[in-house]
Amino acid sequence: MAKDLDQEDAEEPGVKSQFNEAKVVQARVWRGVTLSRVWLVPAVAAVIGLWMTWSYYAGQGPIVEITFPDGAGIQAGTTKVKRKNVDIGEVLDLRLSEDAEEVVLSVRIFDHARDLLRGDSQFWVVRPRIGVGGITGLGTLLSGSYIELSPGSDDELAYEFIGLETPPVTPPGTPGLHVTLNSFGNQTLREGDPVLFQGIEVGRIEYAFFDNQKRSSYYNAFIVAPYDELVTENTRFWFNSGLSMELSADGIRFDIASLASVLAGGVAFDVPDGLPLGEQITERGYFTIYPNEAASREFSYENALSFIILFEDSIRGLRPGAPVEYRGVKVGEVVRTDIEYREIGNLLEPGSRIPVMIDIVPARLGFEDDDSVLDAVESRIDELIADGLTAGLAVGNLLTGQKYVELQYLGNGFGDTQTFAGYTVIPSIDGQLDRLLSNASDAMNTINELPLSEVVSSAKLALDQIASTLAEFEKSAARLDDILGHPASAELLGSLNTALTSFQGLATDFSEGSATNDELQKSLQSLARTLNELEPVLRNIRRRPSSLVWGGSAERDPEPRGERQ
Repeated sequence: MAKDLDQEDAEEPGVKSQFNEAKVVQARVWRGVTLSRVWLVPAVAAVIGLWMTWSYYAGQGPIVEITFPDGAGIQAGTTKVKRKNVDIGEVLDLRLSEDAEEVVLSVRIFDHARDLLRGDSQFWVVRPRIGVGGITGLGTLLSGSYIELSPGSDDELAYEFIGLETPPVTPPGTPGLHVTLNSFGNQTLREGDPVLFQGIEVGRIEYAFFDNQKRSSYYNAFIVAPYDELVTENTRFWFNSGLSMELSADGIRFDIASLASVLAGGVAFDVPDGLPLGEQITERGYFTIYPNEAASREFSYENALSFIILFEDSIRGLRPGAPVEYRGVKVGEVVRTDIEYREIGNLLEPGSRIPVMIDIVPARLGFEDDDSVLDAVESRIDELIADGLTAGLAVGNLLTGQKYVELQYLGNGFGDTQTFAGYTVIPSIDGQLDRLLSNASDAMNTINELPLSEVVSSAKLALDQIASTLAEFEKSAARLDDILGHPASAELLGSLNTALTSFQGLATDFSEGSATNDELQKSLQSLARTLNELEPVLRNIRRRPSSLVWGGSAERDPEPRGERQ
């Protein structure tokens, strides 16, 4: 092909010269710089140094940031991070947060503890603390404060954490049950307070929160396994004061728990007697805390009917929560005892009455605890009020003066019912104490009407007579003493004793079973037979007295004869 190309170029004018010039050009070859083998030694040393540096920093573990409210007791390069008293890291640096309100710690966690940095892991500063459970962290007085790590259970690792102000009540991952408790009373709980079952601590209060909108306190409690199986749908919680007092007809009963329970307080729970255990709670449950154990035994109902009672008597001692009873059975409770009603203008006006609001629970009357029966129950109670249902105050405790409302029938109907502030009015009557005071007043008036002056005068004369009689008796007794003290009286007494001894012997001879008594009985029997034999003779003598002189036989008894024909 080169030959053909030359021929073609030769045939064209001008191409030959260009072709010849292209043949003259030659390629230039450049030789690279050759490194000496001596440079291999520092190269290998550099690679080893980089590898050692990487291994050193990689083996130290990750650096995490932990935010605490303050840095009290924490020092960079000194404060350690521990898990079960084993060092797993150290604090590298402290700095303020951007808003200068918190302290951010840079902490290096050793590589072997890297897996403990879970998303729900918790950090807190261990220092001396005084709490309900006692004094903790005394060992840090000598060794200094340190940061404790409680590993979580999340799947993902994390490198930023919010430190806790106080140690967690329950470490994450502890098996058990979380429950939420709410309270509307004045008693409160604190984080760390115990949860008791029959005096045994089975859990702790983890968190306390107050809801401003509902004006109620809420508490998150944790019950550890296996005691979580004790929480059922019928479980009741109550404040554990460690001291309870019950006043009944049998007297006053005090129950005092151990000193530790009294100091710790907390809450207790159990299923009231008479209720089935119910199904076990397996997820977070919600319960109400009762003021005491006695209140927890009472059944709670959702539906109630409100009524007003207008009292003319003093309601001192009657407080909200006091029972409303009928023949000793609780059917409701007192709700309000104030006078914040538009209908009350001036309480000092003559004839003004004090309103008391009560709730009557249909379920306590025997109806279903359902709002569908409220209208029917209210209509029936209105009929009972028209038939004579009344309410009065009764004293429930003479020591404290506490009162309750007692429903009863007066016996006379009141006709149409009245209303006050939109509520049906139950007529009121004098309470037991007022009736007692009225009866006492009537008795005192009766006593005042008695002629006491005359009675006293007669009694005085009788006493004077009794006094004079006693004086005469004393004189007679003195004379008798003189007579008995004379020597002749002694001889007389001896003679009387001898006569009494003889009489006693004679009585013994004539007693039943003695020989003299048997002879006497025989003589009496012989005398009786003789008298029986003499009875015909005596009868004949009574009829014919002359027979004693003239003799003769006894006449025959006359016989009746019939009339002649």
